[in-house]
Amino acid sequence: MIDNKFINCNVCETTINLRSQIGYFDIPFNLHCPICSTHIYGKLIINQEQIGLKLELENAHINDRDISLKEKYHCAELSAEFPTKKMYIRDLNEYDVSPFIRNTMLYGAGSKSPEAYKNPMEFAKYFGSRWKKLKPYFDLLWNNQGPLLYPKLEIEISNYDFIFFSKVTNELDASIILHQLLLTTTGLTSALQPDILKEYEEISKLILNNKESIKEIQKFVDSISSQFNNIEKKAFKLVDAFSKIYEQLLPVVALRNTESLSTVDKEIYGIMTTNFEELSDFYAKSYEWILDNIDIVIALNNISSRNDYKICANDKTYDEVLKIGSKYKKLDYINDLEPFSTPTNSLKNRVRNAIQHFDNEIDYSSQKIVFTDSHRGKTKQESMYLMDFANLCVENFSIIIYILELVYHLRKHSYLSKGLIPSLNIKEMQRSHINRNNIKIGRNDPCPCGSGKKYKKCCI
Repeated sequence: MIDNKFINCNVCETTINLRSQIGYFDIPFNLHCPICSTHIYGKLIINQEQIGLKLELENAHINDRDISLKEKYHCAELSAEFPTKKMYIRDLNEYDVSPFIRNTMLYGAGSKSPEAYKNPMEFAKYFGSRWKKLKPYFDLLWNNQGPLLYPKLEIEISNYDFIFFSKVTNELDASIILHQLLLTTTGLTSALQPDILKEYEEISKLILNNKESIKEIQKFVDSISSQFNNIEKKAFKLVDAFSKIYEQLLPVVALRNTESLSTVDKEIYGIMTTNFEELSDFYAKSYEWILDNIDIVIALNNISSRNDYKICANDKTYDEVLKIGSKYKKLDYINDLEPFSTPTNSLKNRVRNAIQHFDNEIDYSSQKIVFTDSHRGKTKQESMYLMDFANLCVENFSIIIYILELVYHLRKHSYLSKGLIPSLNIKEMQRSHINRNNIKIGRNDPCPCGSGKKYKKCCI
């Protein structure tokens, strides 16, 4: 459904047509008056239950005069779910397709199209409610409050047939269960590109499956295990921050999921709902966290490629890399061809350094951001579109999830090395395998708990 409202700039009284694609979410918006450049912002609030609309405005007011169909007006398309046309001159008598129809064509034919914009919504719908319940469980794990945590988790997992635990008796049990609940009940994976989490999991499993370097992995785990809780605490603050800006990113996530982002003409189309200041804050904090923890990727590459976590590419030692003053230079020690590097390749971009350190200014009409660095009489500039910047925020979030996967498997290795055994309900797991795949877990098969041991020597 399309809703048309007309507003006037408080400064110069220019009339602007807000052409809104009504969907599932409220539509915040930012624009500049096309005549006097006043920043106009607000929100179109959608009441799904009563089927009503409410417009909140700053620096503009609702037009209270008659609209002439003979005139042309500046038009700003608004949509929470889809990319929209940047402000243009609109003849009200001329037909123009809606953002929904336009982007359905962009995403592709068939079932791919509705999945493109519906799947990303799962995170927006479910994360908030589920996170409020899950986060205290993680706090209990981090604070070593097992006696309080374990009975709560036993009640929680009774609601999910796919979590194969008969009871919760130790930190390993709790860690595995919380990891599964985070990935399967919050909608978090819908914010990632299809199958990307599977890729992260496959890479992370190399930690437990690398038998040749088991001693070196243990050395690295011993050196970093005291930091696991702090790493996860800070990461979860970023995940929470991402959830608060996520609705602004829905159009970009949908385009990423259908690999359509590069085909969008960014001179014409943008995302009017995005607030650059809010995205910039998330970007800066998430980039810092990634640089603080990229050492994990470097160390695991060192183990995989050189069987020594302290020997880096480019003839540096791991300890020397940790002491590098400019953290972004750590990225020089990420070898793209080494197995743990793949998800972090996108970090190598000079624009990212510009975003982090340059002064910046955005023109919401063109949605172009200009980054300016004035140093010793010289001025350098980088520019990019708001849609591309939003994409960088989503990429940072994806890298955070990847590093958290690595930390989870390193934590798991730490627990297993201490002799902890997961309290898996093997009979239920076998029954599930028989029902779904008509196969059983063989005595010499890898144990499904992920220990890396044979089933007969682990959870049989």
